[in-house]
Amino acid sequence: MPVEETLRSKNARLTRNALHEAAITRVLEDGLACATVANIAADAGVSTRTFFNYFETKEDAIVGLGPEVSVDEGLAYDYVHSPAGLDTLAEDTARFVREALLIGSVDPKLPARRRRLFALYPEIVSKSFDRAEELEEIVTSHVLDRLRHLGQEFSSEDSAWRSARMLTQLCRVPLNHAGQAIKAHPETVEHKGGTEAIFEDSLSLFRKVLDRLQ
Repeated sequence: MPVEETLRSKNARLTRNALHEAAITRVLEDGLACATVANIAADAGVSTRTFFNYFETKEDAIVGLGPEVSVDEGLAYDYVHSPAGLDTLAEDTARFVREALLIGSVDPKLPARRRRLFALYPEIVSKSFDRAEELEEIVTSHVLDRLRHLGQEFSSEDSAWRSARMLTQLCRVPLNHAGQAIKAHPETVEHKGGTEAIFEDSLSLFRKVLDRLQ
């Protein structure tokens, strides 16, 4: 069974998310130069000292890039130990990649506000990519666990890792495609009732392309 989240872990996750959301809000309201760590911490209801337990800089808080990058244990367990077979592996992995790479938030408008902030301050985008790259390493390890759970064998550890990385990168395509669609036509988010519906459209197209290549 998935490892149950402890109260301490839950409180830490909520505090991290609160700081992340507060950082985005404060920078959008005051500008990157004027936003301070003290103000961000106060908006989140914590001390400046607590802020630095989670993030090294205000830029790190904006993209959610803390000292420890991780994937939810329950999410990873459910993916690795899914009873589904190889026939849904690509779809399952694409969904897992999306959930792992996106920062969870109670604020449904946060992704749109984050995109707006990145447009205003493109120098922050590189940190966002850093976070995605770190997470991709962790996601790849879970993808490899799923492949082994399905009984896949490899000639070497290097071959196993390269195969898992390739599958991970391949299954990022629906998420990237959905992101490009949103960037080109941001109004579709409201028309579709959120970003998840746009991702599902991209995932459906991804499956069709894979089927045609077989």
